[in-house]
Amino acid sequence: MKKNLLLVSSLILTLSSCSSLDKKTLPATDFKITQNFIEKMVKKHNFDENELRSIFSTIEFVIVDKSAKKKRVKKTKQVKKSPMSWAKYKGLFITENRIKNGVQFWQDNLKILERAEQTYRIPAEIIVAILGIETNYGHKKGTHPTFKTLVKRAFGNYRRRNFYKKELESFLLMTRENSIAPLSVQGSYAGAMGFPQFISSSYRHYAVDFNQDGKIDLFSNPIDAIGSIANYFDQHQWHNLGEIARPISLDTKHLKHAKRSNSKPQKNAKHWRNQGFDIDTDIQHTTKLAFIRLPQKIIDETWLTFWNFYVLTRYNHDNRYAMVAYQLSTKLKQKFKSSGYYE
Repeated sequence: MKKNLLLVSSLILTLSSCSSLDKKTLPATDFKITQNFIEKMVKKHNFDENELRSIFSTIEFVIVDKSAKKKRVKKTKQVKKSPMSWAKYKGLFITENRIKNGVQFWQDNLKILERAEQTYRIPAEIIVAILGIETNYGHKKGTHPTFKTLVKRAFGNYRRRNFYKKELESFLLMTRENSIAPLSVQGSYAGAMGFPQFISSSYRHYAVDFNQDGKIDLFSNPIDAIGSIANYFDQHQWHNLGEIARPISLDTKHLKHAKRSNSKPQKNAKHWRNQGFDIDTDIQHTTKLAFIRLPQKIIDETWLTFWNFYVLTRYNHDNRYAMVAYQLSTKLKQKFKSSGYYE
């Protein structure tokens, strides 16, 4: 058993039994790494040890006997995959159906969205766009058991295990603070939850009781979800009435400054003009800018981005995500305005 305790980092977590003779399953509570985590939660946060052992015992690890004879598998050369093109990525989210549903959600929650705008200075169309991308306005919140997902990623053979250990800690605190049974929560395959698909730490730090009923509920309450998304962007310093992005054509010598990764605006328009960039004259010298490229099959699409675009990447670090949120929000606003609700 002691040898097995040292092999947890190479284990594969499973929710089903295994019939192979060279494998066996053991509950998570049999392993030192889990025991240490439970002890930490008891000492640091005053959790009940028996209750934690009870829920952790529902998870099983598969132990692979490395001494068993294995079939020789011919290694295949791994080819690095190119990122999904911007055109394909955009097509997944900016659809007529999503715009239609978004306008309906906006109309159904008009007063709440207006209050969120007034309270946090976040445009309603941005909030609606995020909800549309994340869960199609609450219709697809995920069916993966969140506790099991986090345990699997925290203690199994996964990259970023330390990150998921922290998220597991936050998850247990979040469920206790909100009187939620840990085993009842369902979410995405990576542990995101509710209408806005917050991870556990974000739920604890940014979720708000926007309908003021004495509890925070991002699983079934769109009002709390609206307020929480607005609070999230406000806490990440969204600039009220600030521009987000605009397309720009770059000379070959300037393309190196346009990154596929998210880029924080650090140098102002005057700096870029001095470098030979053709920056629109309506942009003030002092405005900080960044440049991104969105992957295409032939020629990448290039954009000039402002601070608020960077804030959108705090929700999801993929530039394509932030650009989808921006463009979907624009289309939602146009459609909502034409419906007669917009003043």
